Amino acid sequence: MGSRGAFEDVSIGNFNFVVGGQTYMSIGDVDGVKVLVRTSGSVKAPEYSHTANRVYAVVQNGALKHLTYYDENHNQSVSIDLLHSHNGLMPHKHYNLNHNDNGIPITAEDTALINKIRRRYGLR
Repeated sequence: MGSRGAFEDVSIGNFNFVVGGQTYMSIGDVDGVKVLVRTSGSVKAPEYSHTANRVYAVVQNGALKHLTYYDENHNQSVSIDLLHSHNGLMPHKHYNLNHNDNGIPITAEDTALINKIRRRYGLR
């Protein structure tokens, strides 16, 4: 599985991994959401997905850190951040990698999916 900006050129469909890019390992699936863990180092949500319209749950040290959605062009379209606040809002979401907004509250549907993933894998 690829990583945060690890593909050579997504815009032309070149999904070869950049040497030294972050890599993730899939540990399963919950309702179509692929659950990933980082093999080592810090954990950030991937900016791109090899699969269009994918959803990833990203785990760090036994905690669900991000829930990220990708569009038809493989770009991150929504990121839900679960382990840090943004302008006092935790959890919160951002659209299209725009972290200059004030953070947006998550929905009841988001919360239900997050809780289901946490229960399935025993995550915080």
